[in-house]
Order: sequence, then structure tokens, then C-alpha cells
Amino acid sequence: MFIGSSKPKTDLKKVRKIKEALGENLSIQNNATITVTELNCLEEGCPPVETVVALLKAGSDPLQHKIHKSAAEFKAADLTEIAIRWGYPVKPDLFEQFDKEK
Repeated sequence: MFIGSSKPKTDLKKVRKIKEALGENLSIQNNATITVTELNCLEEGCPPVETVVALLKAGSDPLQHKIHKSAAEFKAADLTEIAIRWGYPVKPDLFEQFDKEK
């Protein structure tokens, strides 16, 4: 990507879907915030886009995990990976509905 070129717009509907799926399936309380941020990488050997998903809770260190794809490309397996990295117990089919919903 060159300076001045535009990056594809973030799929805000998919971002909301990611936040809702994590919040509901992991029973994350209202006093926590889930963020989903797409970042472009301009360094050689770096994937062109990565998505950082973070869990911010008052009184705790933030939890975050990077997936090397855009939010629009997320699948249930990516959410499972995030939940495991955050230390949540995960059943194999916890996020299966995520792939079925449009």
C-alpha cells in the first residue's frame, strides 16, 4: 500500500457481530469493553491487515489478541482462538452460530 492510497473500509457490521459474539458467549459483563481494531502494516513481510481484539475491564490489565486478517474475514475458529488466548474455557461449538449468521 502506498502513502495516499485508501484502504478498504472496515466492515462495521462484522465488527459489531464480533463484539456481540464474544460478549454474549463469554458472558462478559457490562463493565467491560471489547474493542476490534483493524491495522494496516507497511513493513516488509508483515501481513497487509491484522485485526486486534481487546478486552478492557476496570481494575485488570487489558487482554488482547491479533488475527492476521481483516474483521470481515473472521470465522468462528478465530473467536475461539481469541477466547482461549484470553483464558476463557471454550467448548468446540461455542461460536458455531457466528458462521451461520449473515
